[in-house]
Amino acid sequence: MKKVFSLLFVWFLVMTAVATPADAGKFTNPGSGGAPGTWYIGSTPDNLNPSAPVILFVQGLNSSASTWYDNNDMYETAYNNGYQTAFLELYDSSGTSEDMWDNGSLLAAKIQEIYNYFGKKLVLVTHSKGGIDAQTALVHYNAYPYVSNVITLGSPHYGSQLADLAYSSWASWLTDILGSKSDGTYSLQTSYMNYFRSITDHHANVNKNNYYTLAGTKWGSFGSSLYWGGLYLSQYGTNDGAVTVANAYLPNGQMLRIGDWNHSTIKYGSSTFSIFKPFLTTNGAASSSIQTASLVSEKGFESDEAGSHVIRGGIFQQTAVENLTVESNVRTLTINWMSDQPVDTLTMISPDHQTVNVPVDVYQEEGVFQGAWNHVAVINQPMSGEWKIEAKNDDTSAYLFVATFDSELTKNIKLKPKNNKDKWVIEMDGTKIKTKKTKVEYSLDFVAKENNPGKKKGKKLKEKVSLSEHEEIMIPKQNEAGVYHLTIDIKGETLDGKPFERTFVQTIYKDEKGNMY
Repeated sequence: MKKVFSLLFVWFLVMTAVATPADAGKFTNPGSGGAPGTWYIGSTPDNLNPSAPVILFVQGLNSSASTWYDNNDMYETAYNNGYQTAFLELYDSSGTSEDMWDNGSLLAAKIQEIYNYFGKKLVLVTHSKGGIDAQTALVHYNAYPYVSNVITLGSPHYGSQLADLAYSSWASWLTDILGSKSDGTYSLQTSYMNYFRSITDHHANVNKNNYYTLAGTKWGSFGSSLYWGGLYLSQYGTNDGAVTVANAYLPNGQMLRIGDWNHSTIKYGSSTFSIFKPFLTTNGAASSSIQTASLVSEKGFESDEAGSHVIRGGIFQQTAVENLTVESNVRTLTINWMSDQPVDTLTMISPDHQTVNVPVDVYQEEGVFQGAWNHVAVINQPMSGEWKIEAKNDDTSAYLFVATFDSELTKNIKLKPKNNKDKWVIEMDGTKIKTKKTKVEYSLDFVAKENNPGKKKGKKLKEKVSLSEHEEIMIPKQNEAGVYHLTIDIKGETLDGKPFERTFVQTIYKDEKGNMY
């Protein structure tokens, strides 16, 4: 754990402490760029409600306090509604994302400071991983007495499969160069979050505060980071481009609404403030204006994991070619070529050796793969057979290639756990697939949790091991706690004799006691 520095800059304390009534009603942005632990006070509205709590806004992964007021009307909306606000820089503001333990410890110390400054309870309004950091601060670092309610907007309370992908064997070349592997990303892997839930949901402090959640169902526009994230996550269920709805549910919390927001717009004041406003209270109870019938009480939109992707990756200089097998009756094929720099050209060659001219949208990634360049193309009703995807660049480049299939075949191949998640098996529908002609290879890596700064070092336990029909994948027990990363590549034939291929990515966390999650 990092040592938490509780010292607030003297100049900042002086400026905020001498605010006078003449300052009321002057709306200005509080600032940005402060070191982790720096907190800012929003302008005092002239219609301030003295009985209302102070809203402390908490950022998400790879973000900063300014996410609430740069190109976002959330701060202004809170101000116009008469709320005093505060903003905090977590460790991610310095450019390195940290886990819920470091951010939670820092947040807990600052919650008490801000509470003491204002002399009243806070409501935490959090985005994405900030919701996990907030719960850690209240439950595990005992900051609960200073807070009434917590609002989580698109928070991955069960993790994000995008974090799983970042640690997969195929993605490692790219994520190593980008620096995507970090304590923050590591902690958002679905298996580690299952472990976190196991030590949090029955903790003595878990019900000391009320938690209210919101989840989104829209992706970003085509060619945006959230569009690609939404496409990748679609095999896991409805999502906002970064987090599935199913994973945004919080045990012991209430889902207020599932709406048509993406992972960015869910934190805009004009999108969601009016929905959670009734819960901005100091006593932990909702305003009487809320209709309890509008609360969503049951987990929904969750689907079984199925195989809809082919994933590859590596390093190339000047030219890289990926061969891709496409089965028959694919409705759409989406190509994503993600690299540490923009490629000069991306060419798709069909099985009949024709160059297919489709628009390629290029944009820079945010979130888990922040800084990567993604090149996206969609091919409708692609010809079955072997395609070639060719990328060219003058410089050496690392890349991650993800092909997404909209096809009936995807639901006929599934990866399922057995026993206590120390065994895994591929299940295929024998009425759709020639199972005896299927070839399965898997790789298994392990990244230890402790004594591994930045979670960058791992060890390879298995590499391209072939499986026979019905053979199980055995997960060997390591002596230390950490995450196993299982990558499975499948090649086979459909009943009509058309070849296909798929890739599965799965993480498994082993705790200090040997329990698997």
